[in-house]
Amino acid sequence: MQDQIQIKKAVCTWCKGECGIDVHVRDGRLVKLEEDRSFERKVWPPTKSCVRFQTAGEYFHHPDRVNFPLKRVGERGQGKWQQIPWEQAFDEIAGKMQQIADQYGWEAVSWSHGTGYRTDVPIPPRFFSCIGAPNNCKQGQICYLPRSKVANAIAGYFSHYSVRPQTRCIVMLGVDPLVGRPITTQSIREARKLGAKIIVIDPRRTSAAEMADIWLQVRPGSDVALLLGMTHVLIAENLYDKDFVDNWCHGFDQLKEHVRDYPPEKVESITWIPAEKIKEAARLYAANRPACFIEGMGVEHLQSSAQVLHARWIMAGLTANIDVQGGDEQVGQFPGVRSSVEVVPAAKMPPEQGRKAIGADRFKLLTAPTAQLMNEYAQRVWGRAHEPLLAAHAPSVYRAMITGKPYPVRAMYTVASNPMVTQANTKLVYKALKSLDLYVVADFFMTPSAELADYVLAPACWLERPMLWDFAGHANYLIAGEAALPKSIPGEYDHRVDYDIFRQLAIRLGKGEYFPWADLEAYYDHILEGTGLTHHEFVHQRRCVLKEQKYKKYEDQGFATATGKVELYSTLFEKLGYDPLPHYREPAETPVSDPVSARQYPYRLITGGRVRPYYHSEQRQIDTIRRMRPDPIVQIHPDTAAAHGIVEGDWVWIETKRGRIKQKAQVFDGLDPSVIHTEHGWWYPELPGEEPWLHGVWISNANVLLNDDPDVCNEIIGGWPLKTALCKIYKEKVY
Repeated sequence: MQDQIQIKKAVCTWCKGECGIDVHVRDGRLVKLEEDRSFERKVWPPTKSCVRFQTAGEYFHHPDRVNFPLKRVGERGQGKWQQIPWEQAFDEIAGKMQQIADQYGWEAVSWSHGTGYRTDVPIPPRFFSCIGAPNNCKQGQICYLPRSKVANAIAGYFSHYSVRPQTRCIVMLGVDPLVGRPITTQSIREARKLGAKIIVIDPRRTSAAEMADIWLQVRPGSDVALLLGMTHVLIAENLYDKDFVDNWCHGFDQLKEHVRDYPPEKVESITWIPAEKIKEAARLYAANRPACFIEGMGVEHLQSSAQVLHARWIMAGLTANIDVQGGDEQVGQFPGVRSSVEVVPAAKMPPEQGRKAIGADRFKLLTAPTAQLMNEYAQRVWGRAHEPLLAAHAPSVYRAMITGKPYPVRAMYTVASNPMVTQANTKLVYKALKSLDLYVVADFFMTPSAELADYVLAPACWLERPMLWDFAGHANYLIAGEAALPKSIPGEYDHRVDYDIFRQLAIRLGKGEYFPWADLEAYYDHILEGTGLTHHEFVHQRRCVLKEQKYKKYEDQGFATATGKVELYSTLFEKLGYDPLPHYREPAETPVSDPVSARQYPYRLITGGRVRPYYHSEQRQIDTIRRMRPDPIVQIHPDTAAAHGIVEGDWVWIETKRGRIKQKAQVFDGLDPSVIHTEHGWWYPELPGEEPWLHGVWISNANVLLNDDPDVCNEIIGGWPLKTALCKIYKEKVY
């Protein structure tokens, strides 16, 4: 008799939606997937229309999936691999790590980590902390960490977006939630139905801009000036909350003097936005409270990222929109749930080792000493530390691999990442990875990065692993799911959960005490211990819970900053040697700052807009998804296209001083004629993996074009500019 179908409760993590999924399983095999209708999170889980969810079976059973550990047997990049047992992989990788550490120190072992939607955020830091490897080359400096760390510095806490029915105004700053934020989209639509006003700040006419009451089409890279111009209006017209400013803001007098230099008429010349429209937007924001910002990677990809985010929090502070329902809420904790702050420090490396992180002497906001200082403020107010989100400076680490300065970096472990596609300056990244003594990749497919590795490991996906997720403590919900499918079927595949991989490596390196839990579910049991429920019980009894929310907590405890107030004038930035107030500086590569280069490269290049149905560099090998968007798209204004003889559908070369790529033209009037927008994340899994092809990484990959020189990175947080390069375009010749 055939086994009956079981319904397992899983959580899909192939984007930021974290949707609840009913996985129908018979005899350990996937039958079908359905939306979990009991999955209540008070946000919209859009699984019915999500092609990623619908093609999960195609992904899971894909013939090109990495199903067993692989070891390189030819030259690096030659495409010759040998399948090996997991035990051999653990022994050899740990042994080679130890050899490198014995010769150069553990700082010579670096690691890169991607979006985190496959693995648990605290696990890789726990492993690399316990062995003393400080060089984390994550994408954090251009994704999420600027938002969270600047918020911590200015307001003492970061909330992961809180549009409510009570919200009267929503400012979307460099983000298009209707494409990139499924968990926020429905909240925005519902708030709009109830009368909320929408302001969108973006150089492109995105779907968000099309629904906006005011679209501020900002010149790429000039967002700081725009926000300071709006702040000028708030103060000059007395539109700020005087009581909140007097009692809960630090540095108002200095700010008032500072923004005298940013009248709307001057800001108009910088941003291309009419002065009257700047005033209108400031008045709309001030008059409709509570108001909240939704900021995204559009600003985190700017040379001025930290300054833009500082200015955004200044506006929230002036209008008393912090920690109020429907404003920029500050979320609390889940009762009885251990945060990753409590988990990672048990494996914290010695301070002197942490200070060796490359770039820590220059880009100080993400360093261990700064975290310690901010944690003291948080401990005083919240009774706990902030999340330990630290990073080395990735562009500087890749340079150290090549030059050996400030010291040699000889190994890298890449998890949930693909730096050959997702890291700027691809040619330099390629040279760096090729130079390593040890490169390990854990990924589902043979990416361009994996093709350069010594070992490629076969991780489990969300269908095969339990889940407990709260977006590093910054979300207002906690989601739990169970493993629906077996991680291993003899002769077919043998996948391992990242926790198990790191635990086995730690044991071989004499650090097993830092991974005392037998498996990932036991680790989750530890996290949930205070709730009185095991992880299995939590999945089937609670599934998803919202945090208990209390507003205006500052009235009882103040803000987690040095002054106990919202720091319009940042004492932390001042202490670190940076400007305590945000200033506008012209980006390093524009016609204004570099007129000589602009004669050869007359257009402003912006990159990185979210592209449905893909998630960053993923899913290009999934046929159903690829058919929906088979080619990369470059958006060009009709006047610009006509000037170059380009029509819709032409293949076009986009060239900068770093190189050139080609993408297919979309003639689009939602850009200024001087601005070009290219899609990111493109490679071609169907092309050969061996060199020189590397799955077509050089053909359409926007990061080939972009600069990551430390001298043009944000001086506070180290982010590299992805929105302000100079470029030229020309039609591909067909012979």
